[in-house]
Amino acid sequence: MKVGEIMTKEVHTIGHAQTLKECAEVMNRHHANGLVVMEDGKPIGVITKADIFKAILPRYPDIIEDERHMTDLEYIEERAHKLYEVKVREIMGTPPITASSDMPIIRAGSQMILRRVKQVPVVDKDRLVGIITLTDIINHLLNKIK
Repeated sequence: MKVGEIMTKEVHTIGHAQTLKECAEVMNRHHANGLVVMEDGKPIGVITKADIFKAILPRYPDIIEDERHMTDLEYIEERAHKLYEVKVREIMGTPPITASSDMPIIRAGSQMILRRVKQVPVVDKDRLVGIITLTDIINHLLNKIK
């Protein structure tokens, strides 16, 4: 079975110059955990809710210096508000880990496990044609077993 047979063809994207606020709005509107970042019609990265959350959390040296950063919700909210204007390109994962539509789903799933990602854009000839998630692969395999 190939990736192209089970991938989702409707992919939610965002431009690299858009803000994290815009990114969060797109994710919420589409109930998406991540977006493919595009530039000039080509995928150049991926941004996920986890990436945004990691950017909001205090950095390790801040935690060591002052433990209140881990328990002070106002500090976290202030930090999140400041990040609203940060550009997507500043925290996106790049280059994106991708799959091709003719890649076997087991290979794609293995790559996701090895790279610790849950979704990858499907790209053929520099063109975004879909997205595949670990959930897609697992659900397909479980349906085959039934």
